[in-house]
Amino acid sequence: MKLELTKGWFEKNIPHDNPEVGAGLPERGPERQCITNEGSIHREDDFAEAYAFGALVQLLRRDRKLTVDQLASAVQVGTPELISIELDPRYIPKPRTVFQISKFFGLPDRPLMKLSNVTTTHNDRLRDAAVRFAANSSKVMELSREERAALAEFVQFLAAQEGD
Repeated sequence: MKLELTKGWFEKNIPHDNPEVGAGLPERGPERQCITNEGSIHREDDFAEAYAFGALVQLLRRDRKLTVDQLASAVQVGTPELISIELDPRYIPKPRTVFQISKFFGLPDRPLMKLSNVTTTHNDRLRDAAVRFAANSSKVMELSREERAALAEFVQFLAAQEGD
């Protein structure tokens, strides 16, 4: 027996406003979501954390006067992935990449996993610190005094989050 269900059958038998019927990934909660180019779903609030992660990687790299290629080689990841991390807050890096970055810069890996949106567990303190850090970072060649201070404060905060 072959079951043939047509589009018309579905439209007739499944109400459009039925919340029990759906396809794709489940919703993560009542907060607003958006779908990235890669097909991943992010809460809007996650962008601040992901932006802060990219800015953190970029500032740490610039502070050590490394090119993207040099850092990619040092942490043994692809250059395109590092570029995506630094420039695209919608990009979700591979967990291995975040781990390699954390070890290279001597940062705790668990808070970085949260910050990069590799894990879905978040806390408000991390988000607030990420927003403050991201707001103080800018795209100039040399780190300004304010960027250096924001970087030091954020790294210190991340180190304190290791147990969370």
